[in-house]
Amino acid sequence: MKKSILSFLLVILLVFSIVPPQATHAALEQKPNQNSKSPTGWKEYVSTTGNFAVMLPVGQVVEEKTPQMRVKLDVGPRTYGVARLEGFKFAETAQATVEGAANDFLDTSEGRAIDKLNTPIGGYPGASIKFETMNPAGVTEARFYLVGKYMYAVIAFTRNGNSQDDATRFLNSFRLLNSQPGN
Repeated sequence: MKKSILSFLLVILLVFSIVPPQATHAALEQKPNQNSKSPTGWKEYVSTTGNFAVMLPVGQVVEEKTPQMRVKLDVGPRTYGVARLEGFKFAETAQATVEGAANDFLDTSEGRAIDKLNTPIGGYPGASIKFETMNPAGVTEARFYLVGKYMYAVIAFTRNGNSQDDATRFLNSFRLLNSQPGN
């Protein structure tokens, strides 16, 4: 099981470090956010394929729909990303699965943990982790949600010396469009 979670996390790291050749650039569309008013310079990104919506700074979003659903945006000293993955092995419980994913992500990134929390979403289990890295120097905040057969990884990286307020805004804005996990 440890090997499959490690493989899952390596895929996530690759998602945010390499833009795949079949990726497309999608301009952000303004959609009303049900959770809060859009701050200046931010818009809601809606992925019907990925069954989620999230607030992002205005910019060119890289979206890959195959083989897994991945969205990425680099804006100056920050990188934002969402991945919807399937085909990973489950732990004994759903909560143990997301906690294992968070812990393995920390180990793979060679980070120093700052904070770990359980963060469910819409009745589904979730785990979040915040950690510092040396290369590149910065803080990563990641939330993992297990929704049916999918694992959502919502990740924000902020280079040292920059405010983490935008990362928190991004992470807190993530929501599922449909509560049915098969969508």
